[in-house]
Amino acid sequence: MHLFSLNIPDLLIPLWRGISECDKVDDKSTWTWAKEFNRRIEEFTSHLPGCFDRPPRNPEKKINSGYKAWEFTLLLYLLCVVFLHGLVRAFRIISQNHITQTELCVAARLMIEFIEEFEDLYYKRRVDRIHFMRQSIHALGHYATEVQSKGPLVCTSQWTMERTIENLIAEMRQLSKPYENLSRRAFRRAQHNALMSIFPILDPDHNKPPFPKWSKDIGGGYALLKQQERHRHSTSVAEGRVIRLYLQAYYPQSPEFGYFNDDGSFRIICWPRLRLRNGQTSRSLFATRERRHDARPVDYRGALHEEFEPLALLSLCSEPDRDLLRTSSETFYTCTYKGQAGLAVAKATYIRSVVAMVPHVLNDVHRFYMFEKPGRGRRRWR
Repeated sequence: MHLFSLNIPDLLIPLWRGISECDKVDDKSTWTWAKEFNRRIEEFTSHLPGCFDRPPRNPEKKINSGYKAWEFTLLLYLLCVVFLHGLVRAFRIISQNHITQTELCVAARLMIEFIEEFEDLYYKRRVDRIHFMRQSIHALGHYATEVQSKGPLVCTSQWTMERTIENLIAEMRQLSKPYENLSRRAFRRAQHNALMSIFPILDPDHNKPPFPKWSKDIGGGYALLKQQERHRHSTSVAEGRVIRLYLQAYYPQSPEFGYFNDDGSFRIICWPRLRLRNGQTSRSLFATRERRHDARPVDYRGALHEEFEPLALLSLCSEPDRDLLRTSSETFYTCTYKGQAGLAVAKATYIRSVVAMVPHVLNDVHRFYMFEKPGRGRRRWR
């Protein structure tokens, strides 16, 4: 936690902003790497899904106002992937619960390459910049070895302990003897956890339904969340065309064919949210039609008939730019939004995860940069 989420950001972000301490013989005007990225950070964060938790705030305004480790993580390893693609891929590999030997070798190589590039770009073997080479840079070279000897370090991360300390401090009521009170609260918490483990029936959440009572369980760990539409509404002609093709291929005898209009559009009932198996909540275009629906090109509309499983009407993006994907160590997944030409229908249970789609411009072409929440594991996106 501390190395990737606090120590490395504490070194790189001041360097990029040009506010890091320097020697008297060093001139900050020669820092060609300094970048003005505060405005872009604010633009990026408005496109992050709510399940990504706290989005990073503008470092120029909030860097000294309780900037969270999770904000540093999103800022450095998601939004700054163009600058740190090798380190970003190594971070994604290291953050997994299951790491193969091949992946570990790749992560070790990428971190060594980052150290060498950092020395060439920032340190340049100058005595007046030796303070740039902190212990955190040296520690990256030993990270893969520690994983090999101790297992995935995310399993022993400090995140859980930090949250526990925060919860225990919040439970303290008397501050006259802080350490004695903290010890007593921790002892009571340990007793409570032991009782819940031995007698699960004492847990208030024992046998609690996995979904709200007003949701519709569709199996496989998925559920549709209300409020859905009470009456059907017509889709566009292009959307009706792909729905017809899907029904003809998989449900040729479906009574849903009676809901097609003369112009080819289809009358559907939309559900606003879908609870996924991993606990995330995917919001459809129907739920965000009052908001910035253009910020989420990959979305769905739930079309439900009681005799069949819910369907998702998807608006897909193009294949990623393979050259950029290869040169960025398979981290910069950028694609274009296909709009009406990318419509498709699939089962709602085929949706695996919620991802962020951050708009950007590349070679005068509007594109979207896709990334998944850290810690969800790496997937091969095709």
